[in-house]
Amino acid sequence: MRFLLLIFLLTAPACEGGGEGAGAETGSTSGAATGEHFVSPSGNDLTGNGSRFSPWKTLAKGVEELQAGETLTLLAGTWIEELDMPTVATEAKPITIRGQGPDNTLLDLRSLDFQHVVEFKDGASNLILEGIGIKGRPGPWWSHAIFISHEGVNKGIVLRNLRLEWEDGIKDRGSGIFVHYQEDADLLIDGVESSGFSDGIYLKGSNNIEIRNSDLHDNIEDGIDYNGGTDVLLENNFCHDNHSSGILVHGNTNFHQGGVVRGNVLQGNQNGITLNQSDGVLVERNVAFLNTEFGLKVSGGTRASRIHHNTFTANSTGAVRLRKFLEDNILRNNILTGGDQGLSARIEEEAGFDFDFNLWDPPALSIENVGRLEDLATIQGRFQGMVHAKTGNPLFRDSQGGDFILLDSSPALDVGENLGGPFDGSGPDCGAHEKP
Repeated sequence: MRFLLLIFLLTAPACEGGGEGAGAETGSTSGAATGEHFVSPSGNDLTGNGSRFSPWKTLAKGVEELQAGETLTLLAGTWIEELDMPTVATEAKPITIRGQGPDNTLLDLRSLDFQHVVEFKDGASNLILEGIGIKGRPGPWWSHAIFISHEGVNKGIVLRNLRLEWEDGIKDRGSGIFVHYQEDADLLIDGVESSGFSDGIYLKGSNNIEIRNSDLHDNIEDGIDYNGGTDVLLENNFCHDNHSSGILVHGNTNFHQGGVVRGNVLQGNQNGITLNQSDGVLVERNVAFLNTEFGLKVSGGTRASRIHHNTFTANSTGAVRLRKFLEDNILRNNILTGGDQGLSARIEEEAGFDFDFNLWDPPALSIENVGRLEDLATIQGRFQGMVHAKTGNPLFRDSQGGDFILLDSSPALDVGENLGGPFDGSGPDCGAHEKP
């Protein structure tokens, strides 16, 4: 189930190789002169001066000494200490706290009872945290590796090149990153690995967030749980081997509004992408394969979602499941291939969605209380408007190796609807990848 990880790591933008967050030890020797300070497990808070050659020992001391615009560098080693992020940075003078890469700088709280390993609260804004590994386990409280609290305005945050690992995680008892009711989070999560939690990343009622190039795997529930909030982009992430959905977008009392799910790879989860009680979500250019149920599940009255140019293939139960009470959802230019029972789609109610310009292999679906429809003409007779549907083996370049580029003879080439994006040929291709 892990063969795609190598492809993901080779194609994702590098998070270590230089500049901020580089893995090698960088920086000056004198913190006072340059605004860069140092801490080390072998340092001393009493006799150290915060320079590279005379570092402080504790994270608390390093944070206490920081001023706006400065950097705290965590030298290689392991801290058994929580990190409360500073509140003195400004938009013009952000503060950076950086390690020497997740393999070298570690916050390991597995031996302690704690609330959160890293916490942003009471105005912890305009901050960069990068190049650090975090390990922990469930304690007596609801706890997270990184918690961006609802207490105060905590915004303008970058979380980059981090590895978050939970030992013996418990359902609903903690996430790798939890963002709680930030009206304008202005948050970038880039190149983060999160595993062993209830959810790899949980966004609760928060707006203006981007999650990119991250690896969310082996979590008890979802890789990314996006619950409420607007202006959120989930792009180019690898969500695999999570016990529920790779990506879940949903509301609770109220409908979830908007958001973009683009270019993600969903493999080995229960469902690749789930939309539940959501409104106006754009799902495009994703690949969901080898999930144990469906590539895409739509439920809870979801409405006005646009599901364009995705590849849902080799999922055990089928490409898509459409449940009841849906409204005005549009599926265009997707590749839908069947599961173990030979069905590409399972539908509970013949309303609430518009299927056309998709490639089916096979053209077979089931309708609750109706049964199986197993040829394109019958399906088109039942669902008006599917006049441009195509059928046939999509002919991927190397699906066993995780390569879903289309071959020159693919029936998915040039048969999609022009939705305004760039394409080669007489029309756009169906599926996640336009053939180069």
